[in-house]
This record gives sequence, structure tokens and C-alpha cells, in this order.
Amino acid sequence: WDMLLFCPQSFERRTMATAPSTVPAPPEGPPPASAVLFMYTVLGAALSFGLGRTPGTLPEDLFAELALPALAVCYFAAAYSVYDVMAVGAIKIEKKAFDKSEEDCEEVRLAVRTQMNQVEQMGSFYVATLLFSLFVNGRVGGLLAFVWVLLRRCYANRYRASAGKSFMAKNLSTYTVPAYFILNALAVGTIVHVIRGLIASTVSFV
Repeated sequence: WDMLLFCPQSFERRTMATAPSTVPAPPEGPPPASAVLFMYTVLGAALSFGLGRTPGTLPEDLFAELALPALAVCYFAAAYSVYDVMAVGAIKIEKKAFDKSEEDCEEVRLAVRTQMNQVEQMGSFYVATLLFSLFVNGRVGGLLAFVWVLLRRCYANRYRASAGKSFMAKNLSTYTVPAYFILNALAVGTIVHVIRGLIASTVSFV
């Protein structure tokens, strides 16, 4: 107490030196690629063995099996055009930024980056969803595809609205990580199921 009364500056410095830091730690790097691939393989195998139809067979009712995946894929395509592509033009008009560099306006840069990120995921999503639904299980593929679409829409909305925030404060991984797991589970599940079908056909042939 004597130190607090007669030398408050010294007490403040010592308190700050011993107090725990409130600055967030820098983000750790992603896990090793082999660990991520192992997790995708486990999920894909679980879908194939747990929810897949008989390996090497195609749907008896192709329309019923592919209806839900088709809705998810086409909804994402339409939503991308309306909410991602048009958003770039809208923000450029609002900020009068058609003749400016993207780096001169953060809102424009975020809108463009959001659109490009959706493009980067689009091809893999289409291929994995449709092939999984054709070879493994269309109803499961369609449900997972709709969850993926919801996650990507939430991601896009948050990213575009994150001007002025640090990368960590954007908290985009809330949506991107589950979306990656769904997408790659569909892809690896297709791989596992097709391999099982090839093995079964080879064994039956022999």
C-alpha cells in the first residue's frame, strides 16, 4: 500500500508487467496435409459404407435420386449470379469506384474477393455433389449439398460486410471449415464407393 500511495506510476508499471496479455495469439497454421486427408477419408468411407447403395449399382429411379442434388447445385448457381456477381457491380456504383483500383476501396475489394472465392469452390462442388449422388446416395448428397450452399452463402455475406475488421475478427472459418469437410467428404466418399464397386465387379468376374 505504501508503494501505491507514494509511487503510483511504479505500481502501475509493475501491475501491467504482471497482468496477463489480452492480445489474441496469432493463428496457428493448419494441420498437416496428411492429417486432413485422413479425416476426409474417414468421413468419405463412413458415407460409402454407412449410407451408400450397393457398390457398382446405379439408381433405379434416376430422377428421384438426382432431384435434390440438382436443386442444390442450380440454386447455388442462381444465388451466385444474383448475390455475388451483382454485388460487385452494386458496390462499385455505390462507391463510384468503376475507374478506381480495388485496393482504393476496401468494400469493392471484399466484394470481388468474395465472388472469386465462390468461383474457386464452384467446380469442385458441382462435380463432387453430382458424382456422389449418382454413385453413392442422391438423397444424402442433396442434403449435404444444401448444407454446403447455406454455409457458403453465410460466408459470402459475412466476408462482404467485414470492411474495417482484421482477418481474425472476420471469423470466416466458422463457415469455411465445415464447408471444406462436406465438399471433400462427398469427393472421397465417391472415390471409396467407386473403388468398392470396381473390386466387387472384379471379384464377381473372377
